Amino acid sequence: MAVPVSSQRLQADLDRFAAIGAGEGGSVTRLALTAADREARGILIELAQNAGLAVRIDDHGNTWARSGDDWRVAAAVAGSHLDTVPNGGRFDGVVGVVAALEALRALAEDGRMPDTPLGLVNFAAEESSRFGISTIGSKAFAGILDAQTAAAITDRDGVTFAQAVADHGGYELVGGRARAGGRVGCYLEMHVEQGKELEMAGVPLGVVQAIAAPTRFRVTVHGEAAHSGATLMTWRKDGLVAASELVLALERIAEVEEDYGTVATATIFALHPVSINVVPGRVELGVDIRGIESRSKRRAVERFRQTVRRVSAQRGVAVEVELLSDEEPVTLDPDAVACVRRGCERTGLGYRMMHSRAGHDAMNMARHCPAAMLFVPSRGGVSHHPGEFTSPEDLYHGTVALAESLLEAATLVRDGARRGRS
Repeated sequence: MAVPVSSQRLQADLDRFAAIGAGEGGSVTRLALTAADREARGILIELAQNAGLAVRIDDHGNTWARSGDDWRVAAAVAGSHLDTVPNGGRFDGVVGVVAALEALRALAEDGRMPDTPLGLVNFAAEESSRFGISTIGSKAFAGILDAQTAAAITDRDGVTFAQAVADHGGYELVGGRARAGGRVGCYLEMHVEQGKELEMAGVPLGVVQAIAAPTRFRVTVHGEAAHSGATLMTWRKDGLVAASELVLALERIAEVEEDYGTVATATIFALHPVSINVVPGRVELGVDIRGIESRSKRRAVERFRQTVRRVSAQRGVAVEVELLSDEEPVTLDPDAVACVRRGCERTGLGYRMMHSRAGHDAMNMARHCPAAMLFVPSRGGVSHHPGEFTSPEDLYHGTVALAESLLEAATLVRDGARRGRS
């Protein structure tokens, strides 16, 4: 018999979170560790405690809840994140948190809670929108970022991650202090797909086997500002033209690697000066190159660096390239992936084995413990946008599959503990 997940309860939880940071056109802006994020954390803590779960917040601002009272015992944990991009949607990240909560409630109500603890987590600062680095909370928990480095990361206003955690982590709601999140023996993450593969295939569930990873740069083109009328074309060192050449070359580089799933994106961070009668001087670009296949991504990165050197020499402008992050694609643990696959099979619905082309906290947790992901369809592949949408039916089916997957994961954690794996 299927786990008795409540679709009404799921939608009610989604609605509560969507109201925090709500804007025009159904948008949601809830940047990490702001007052809005603190409000959302308070709701999660309230819901988790009402479900009989013990709750803690660790040193990195990650919110943990679990069954049982012995945090030293390894748990099977599901979760995602509550923070959003500016003017984002109501599903990205949040779906994974509310589904994890509902899965735990439904299993408890059905009398199917295993002896191995089950838990949920809301990771801090998954989105890079505020601090310029993604998945800070899970990176810090998994030891990929040491605590001192994570604490010193600053936003554009100079506020450190440590200060933001202290101000808006919500510690006053859980006894006033940080406490370790406990041992995690397996991590599962349900997420909206952020692509069209499931929708196009007409399949309601996706089992993720690998996660793409980005290499990110801040590129500063140091041209020379000049009068747009008095400066002949041959005299110019136009920063924007040089930057545009880099952007177009980046697109061509990614197209060469498309068969390997590698993609590349550029965006303008800043342009100085901004005036219709001034030749642009300094231009700052953000560059994101990501892929599933490591060698393909490395080729694209090296070709971009070569292009920077060529454009700099040909146009006589200095180009500074700052590496912001360089992450490796992750192949998820086969045993954890099998837990999700069996969870999907128990629903009696179709599922698809697939890759994630967006990064997630699961890619960091995979370096800490067995980890896997479950996708539900995203209408039109839209995400990080007010128009993102996952139907109540797909959310329900995904949550049932997640609950069944957690039961499988609990067995994996139990057996791993017996073998000394956890």
